[in-house]
Amino acid sequence: MLFVIGFFLIAISLSWWFLQPPPSRRPLPPGPTLFSALWPENDIAKTFHSWSKTYGPVVSVKIGTRTIIILGTRQAAQDLLERRGNIYSSRPSSIFMDRYLNKGLNPAFMPYGSKWRLHRRLYSILLNVRESHAYRRLQDIGSTELLHELLSTNDFPRLFYRYTSDVMLSLVYGKGRNIDDAGHHRLQRINDMATFILQKASFRTIVLDFFPLLDKLPMVFMKWRQQAEQLHDLTRQVYVECGNAALQEDCWNWIREIHERPESKDIPWEDVCYSLGELYVAGIYTTKMVLETFIATCTDHAEAVHKAQDELDSVIGTERLPSFDDMDRLPYITAFISELVRWRPISPIGVPHAVIQDDEYMGFRIPRDATVIANQWGINMDEAVFNSPETFNPERYIENPDRHLSGFGFGRRACPGYHLAKASFFIVISRALWAYHIERKTQAASDPAASTVLFTVRSPQHQEVIEREHKRTSQQDMRKILEEMRLQNVKN
Repeated sequence: MLFVIGFFLIAISLSWWFLQPPPSRRPLPPGPTLFSALWPENDIAKTFHSWSKTYGPVVSVKIGTRTIIILGTRQAAQDLLERRGNIYSSRPSSIFMDRYLNKGLNPAFMPYGSKWRLHRRLYSILLNVRESHAYRRLQDIGSTELLHELLSTNDFPRLFYRYTSDVMLSLVYGKGRNIDDAGHHRLQRINDMATFILQKASFRTIVLDFFPLLDKLPMVFMKWRQQAEQLHDLTRQVYVECGNAALQEDCWNWIREIHERPESKDIPWEDVCYSLGELYVAGIYTTKMVLETFIATCTDHAEAVHKAQDELDSVIGTERLPSFDDMDRLPYITAFISELVRWRPISPIGVPHAVIQDDEYMGFRIPRDATVIANQWGINMDEAVFNSPETFNPERYIENPDRHLSGFGFGRRACPGYHLAKASFFIVISRALWAYHIERKTQAASDPAASTVLFTVRSPQHQEVIEREHKRTSQQDMRKILEEMRLQNVKN
C-alpha cells in the first residue's frame, strides 16, 4: 500500500514538472504597454510605483529592443539582486555611456565580470569598515569648520560642498583643506560639464538605448555625442594628471595607496586614475545631496527636529560638540538619518541592474540582458512594510532600527562608500542640530538668489564651543593626519 501511494505521488510530481512550461516559454511579468500607460520623464519612480500597485511586485515593460523588469517590493529586490547576485549584478549596456561618455572606465557602470571585481576590490581596500573609521578624523575637522562658517552665512549648499570636497580631496589626492587647488577646480569644471551634457541629452540618450539604430544618424543630428566624447578625453586627461600629482605629495592618499598595491598592477594606470577620480566626484555629490535634503526636512518637520535636539541636549549638553563616540547614545539621531534616507532617496530608482542569463521568478520569465530596476522610492513607500510611508517619522526606526535601507543599493552593487557616507551624515547632522535652529525665512523679492533658510545659533554657550573647537581643529596639519593614517594602516 505504501509503495502504491509513493509511486502515485512520484507520478503526480513528475507529471506536474513535465507540464510546466520551460523558462523560455513562460510569460514575462505583467505590465503596461506604451499605449496603456503614460511615461512621464520627471516622475518615473511614482509611475513605476503605480504600476507595481496595479500589476504586482514584478512588472515588465518592453520598449524598442529593451525588456525592463521593475521590482516594486523589498522582498523581490532581495530575492533577485541579493540572493541571486551572481546573475543579477551586471549593468545594462548604454550606447551613450559605453561609446561616448565614460567608454567603460567608470566601475559604477561596468558589466559584471573580472574587470569590475578587480576595481571593486580596490574600492574595498579603501572603504571597508576599519579604514572608514580612520577617516573620521577628517570628518570631525571638516564638520567643525562647517559649523563655524554657519555663524556668518546661511549659504549651506556651498558649505556642504566645501565639506564634502575637503574630505574627498584629502583622501583621494592628499591635498588637505585646499579647495582653491587648481586640480580641484579642473575636476569641478569637468563635473559641471558632464552635468550639463547629461541634462541636455538625457531623454535622447535613453531613446538611443531603446532604438540603437539611431546611433547611425550623422553627428550633425546628435552633436551631444561628440561633446560627450570630447568631455571623456578631457576627463581622462585631468584624472591622470591629478593622479600623477598625488603620487608626488609628501603624505598618504588613496592614489598612493592603490599605486603600491599589487592588485592595481593588473589595471592600466590611466584606468586606475579614472576610477578613483569618479570615486572622488561621487563622494562629493551624493553626500552633499543628502545633507541638502536634511535641511529641507528640518524646515518642514519642526516636531522631529525638537525631539532630536532634546536628545542632544540630554546626552551632550552645552559644553562640547557631539562626537562619533556618541553614536550609540543618540538613537533618535540615528533614526532621523535612516528615515531621511528612506523618505527622500537621492536616486529614486537606483542604478539599473542587468541579468546575465535567463531566469524565472514567481512563475514569470526574466530574459537574459533584461534591465532590472529596483524602484527604491516605491519600495520605501510600500504600505505593507511602512505605516503611513509618505510621513516623515523617525520613530519607525526606533521601533525597528535594523530595517533595510534601500537607498544604498542592493547586493554586490551596493554603494561601496556606505560606511564613509553614513559617518558624514551622522557627524554633520548631529552637530548642525546641536548648534543651530534651522528655520525657513521669508524670501526677499529684491534678492531672489538669497538662501531661504536661516541658521541661528542656539545659545551663547553653543557659539563658544563652536569657536573653541574651530580654533583647535584649524591648527591641525591635515597632511600629518593623513600620514598618521598610513602608519595606522601599516600597523594593522
